[in-house]
Amino acid sequence: MVDFKKFLLKPLMLAALLLAFAACERTEEPAAPDYQIIAAPTEAVMTVDGLLDEPAWQSAQTVTLAENRTGTAVSDSAVLTRVKTCYNPTTLFIAFICNDPDIWTTFTQRDEHLWEEEVVEVFLDTDREPSTYVEIEVSPANVLFDSYIVDPVHIDVPATKQYDLSAIQTAVAVEGTLNRRDDRDRRWTVEIAIPLAEVIKDAKGVVPGQTTWRINFYRINADGGGKSTGYAWSPTGARFHKPEVFGVVRFGGP
Repeated sequence: MVDFKKFLLKPLMLAALLLAFAACERTEEPAAPDYQIIAAPTEAVMTVDGLLDEPAWQSAQTVTLAENRTGTAVSDSAVLTRVKTCYNPTTLFIAFICNDPDIWTTFTQRDEHLWEEEVVEVFLDTDREPSTYVEIEVSPANVLFDSYIVDPVHIDVPATKQYDLSAIQTAVAVEGTLNRRDDRDRRWTVEIAIPLAEVIKDAKGVVPGQTTWRINFYRINADGGGKSTGYAWSPTGARFHKPEVFGVVRFGGP
């Protein structure tokens, strides 16, 4: 007599394995709810001066950066970092508020290696291709580094920094004295205006209520000549270039 159980067992086991494999490979929403930020629409004229005194900034959603390596909340309010964002039909605006008792930088030229000192950074992926994204950095002296990453693992820095956003605007306001190391500063705020037409290929642009992009916010801080510390909105655990853990920016409706 034929034992049908033997014939059925292997196909059933194979089907179970295939289902488990498919579950692992399935592409889910690109980030957990904890790492989603809403960019609110604004019709106001935005002056990029680092002061953040427009009403749009007062009502914008605020997120706070955590320790990048551990993911733990920052307990020292003296180095707390907050980020806000909003947009209009042509521009994505991002603001950093960086509490900082020692504000400094030695860099003076665009596309210098700002990540070696104090800096804020935005990584923006608009095409859902994880290996390609825009990297924007701004120093406390309002020096800009902008690049286009095509390989997050093996970054050709001289090649990638040839990418320049021609219409980007940045500004920094310092509450303290930049590069005076023997006093105590309070904070520096950064305002970044990213031209949408330069970072997207889709001619339709941003569709309010529908468009979502991958994004992450970072800061590097080093006070009093001590060791630098990395902060992130969606912590990467080590190096910043881990696009699989970027958060999501959603463009809110009117």
